[in-house]
Amino acid sequence: MVLLALAPITCAALSYSVKISAPPALSTLLQQYLPLNHADPSLEPAVLESLQVATPDAARRLLETEGYFSPEVKVWRDDAAAPTIHVDVDPGTPVTVATVSLSLTGPIHDDADYAARYQALIAKWPLAVGQVFRQADWDAGKQQALAALLADRYPLAKISASRVDIDPGSHQSKVALTLDSGPEISFGALDIRGLVRYRVPAAQILAGYHPGTPYKLQSLQTMQSALEQSGLFSSVQVRSDLQRVSQGQVPVVIELSEIARKKLDLGLTYDTDVGGGTRIGYEQYNLFDRGWTGSALWSWNRSEQSLSFGLSLPPSSDGYVNSLTAQLKKTDIQGVATSAQSLGVWHTLTDERSELRFGSQFLVESRSVDGVPTQTSHALLPSVGWTRRAVDNLIHPQSGWLLDGSLAATPGSLLSSTQFTRAYGRGAVYWTPHPSWGTWVARVEWGQVWSDNVNQVPESQLFRAGGVNSVRGYDYESLGVAGPNGSVLGGAVLATGSLEYQIPVTSNVALALFSDAGDAAGNWHSYRIQRSQGIGVRWFSPVAPLSCDLSQALGKASIMLNISLGLAF
Repeated sequence: MVLLALAPITCAALSYSVKISAPPALSTLLQQYLPLNHADPSLEPAVLESLQVATPDAARRLLETEGYFSPEVKVWRDDAAAPTIHVDVDPGTPVTVATVSLSLTGPIHDDADYAARYQALIAKWPLAVGQVFRQADWDAGKQQALAALLADRYPLAKISASRVDIDPGSHQSKVALTLDSGPEISFGALDIRGLVRYRVPAAQILAGYHPGTPYKLQSLQTMQSALEQSGLFSSVQVRSDLQRVSQGQVPVVIELSEIARKKLDLGLTYDTDVGGGTRIGYEQYNLFDRGWTGSALWSWNRSEQSLSFGLSLPPSSDGYVNSLTAQLKKTDIQGVATSAQSLGVWHTLTDERSELRFGSQFLVESRSVDGVPTQTSHALLPSVGWTRRAVDNLIHPQSGWLLDGSLAATPGSLLSSTQFTRAYGRGAVYWTPHPSWGTWVARVEWGQVWSDNVNQVPESQLFRAGGVNSVRGYDYESLGVAGPNGSVLGGAVLATGSLEYQIPVTSNVALALFSDAGDAAGNWHSYRIQRSQGIGVRWFSPVAPLSCDLSQALGKASIMLNISLGLAF
């Protein structure tokens, strides 16, 4: 009997479930955050009882964050062996914003653009009069207003006062926020760390840094982007040291890790249009300790050989890169051999997905047809071009578009064999109505040269079609103006298009059905649409999409194999 009296008294665990009755949005909130809904479903009765008692207050605190300050919350439990705890919520009338008071204090009042900045603060404020007061909106509004000051000339700004007055009886609230701008700050001394071979002035030129300019967070981001795109550094971090502000200036710290001063690239290439090839590239960074980049590239395949040289200057303060290029190039395609030399100057703005370019090149070219010299021409050719890749994924695009265009014209007959204007554009659209249904790809290409004497226009400025990324089923650049002994000359007009349906096989492999059409000709009167169709496989490798196609020109018995790597452009 004594042993029985000393034995521990245990209570059986009680299994339970929770049922919440509330409007859908609030029910989701309570399901996610009520402690009762996340406790062990097998609890001692006393513990479960304490959770049940605490639930009304916990629910009210959650509902207040959504603007409900006078809800009715009832919590009760049925008498089943495995009971259900019911949480019944009547949220009542939400509290709305009756007045909003936003104030800016400090030296910002002396700014010429104070009124505009204050109006921008009001326009972007997320808690408007009449709107339901939500804690998330209040918190976001405070941070958004403060961030606007921190990012532009006032990095020491702070919230000096914030207040919300809630009147549950009238279901209204009054919100007030005061921001202290602190002093206006400009950029001060530059502290560059991590340089070994390169001099500080070179890095400063690359970053486009100018002491004394007003502090802007966007300027720091622009400097970091310019240094990253320079190709000189493997890692870049640009930041302001707000702990060392002195006399209204903040030092800027740039931490860098250098890459090698020189780079040599060796590669083998293959394309069904031109066969196998070789390329050797060399780059020399930080020429003359000024952040300039020199490059040389030699490439060879059976149809084309070229030797190119380039010199790129550091990005300017507006993000543009100025460069010089020179090239020697020989081609032998469809019985037409050319030998060309060109010299160009370029002004280019590039970001992750687009490129805007202005420039001018002087081109000298000689042409032989079927081994017989037929033409020597030259041209001074100012031009403008734009490329944009607005696709969801550069490796495996399923939605979005690609667009590339250029316009060039000789300045009359100045340094040119003949006066001409050249326009060229190409685009592609990717559309996937549903991931499991596959992707539609549409591609178009168009070009035209206007000249009184097309025969004196350099061959490289004319158009031919056929092959990969053109009209498959035809030999590479075999569509154009018929020349002697089966040769094909460039034409003044070009238009091609393609429609392709990619059927997913795996996440990285697709079967493709396609139809191509187009031609290049001397003029639109002689233009004749040539058609082809085929089937292929797409492998979206980690490096670039690989395409392998079997295509047939309509009206021809032969089937051609086309292999290409990468997007259309």
